[in-house]
Amino acid sequence: MNAVLEINDLVVEVATAHGPMVVVSNVSLAVGAGETLGLVGESGSGKSLTTLAVLRLLGTSARIASGEILLRGPDGVLDLATLPERRMRDVRGGRIGMVFQEPMTALDPAYSVGEQVAETVRRHLGLGRTDAWKRAVELLDRVGIPSADRRAHDHPHHFSGGMRQRVVIAMALSCDPVVLLADEPTTALDVTVQEQILTLLGELRDESGLALLFISHDLGVIADISDRVAVMYAGQVVETAPVHELFAAPRHPYTRALLRCVPSPGSDRLATIPGTVPTFDALPLGCRFAPRCEHAAAVCEGAPIGLDTVAATHFARCVRIEEVVS
Repeated sequence: MNAVLEINDLVVEVATAHGPMVVVSNVSLAVGAGETLGLVGESGSGKSLTTLAVLRLLGTSARIASGEILLRGPDGVLDLATLPERRMRDVRGGRIGMVFQEPMTALDPAYSVGEQVAETVRRHLGLGRTDAWKRAVELLDRVGIPSADRRAHDHPHHFSGGMRQRVVIAMALSCDPVVLLADEPTTALDVTVQEQILTLLGELRDESGLALLFISHDLGVIADISDRVAVMYAGQVVETAPVHELFAAPRHPYTRALLRCVPSPGSDRLATIPGTVPTFDALPLGCRFAPRCEHAAAVCEGAPIGLDTVAATHFARCVRIEEVVS
């Protein structure tokens, strides 16, 4: 695969009163043009922090400690981990678009949706007010806003949650990015609207050849939109594989536990994973899932576990795979 976005051994630290604490540990991911990589895991697994690191939006208390974030394009390769902030401002919203999980907080209630989309266009493409407004209306129409020329004058509170999310997607796509980061964009939406947004993102990806990194805690959504899947737990990638292979033959105990928690037709019981995700100041020395794993043994607890090859395109961070799948 010729990756458009490639993350290599990314480490993110957060400053605490007791010194820096690692919250993203040696994460490596890659996504190519026209491909969707699904990133899944429980809350607190590091999914959103990984995405924010790509855009260098970690805030003042967190930083990229090491690793590469490579963005490939016709003008060469940029390492976003070390790119000067002045150039990062051109990447954000220009080369890389971002769809946040809560559309109401992503939109400014004081401005019309058309003004907000047009502002992004003016900033990155240098268009005048008239041309930027025209493009904003075209983008709103492209993402399925009815009567876009009229609705562009409305403010965010005039839109439903699904329509606001379409506006956020229009903003993210306004400058024809090569990469789109979608951080749980369907979480607050009902099932019907969720399916519409997933369909829209898939169509836009196919039309534009976008590299789409899609974050969710919902395995059903991940199965619906992804080509490949990376499973994160406690700041690490614990398994990655093509979507059909991962769902048909999961190898890591955590992935298997997540799949057991998906409701099944006819079942009157909902499975759970015992215990909780460990806090980052109290991570196990060995496998981070070991305290919650039914297959854990002494070999799992002595030293960090590497991400090993299971098959040609399938990798898992487990030393007891044979016992897990037997």
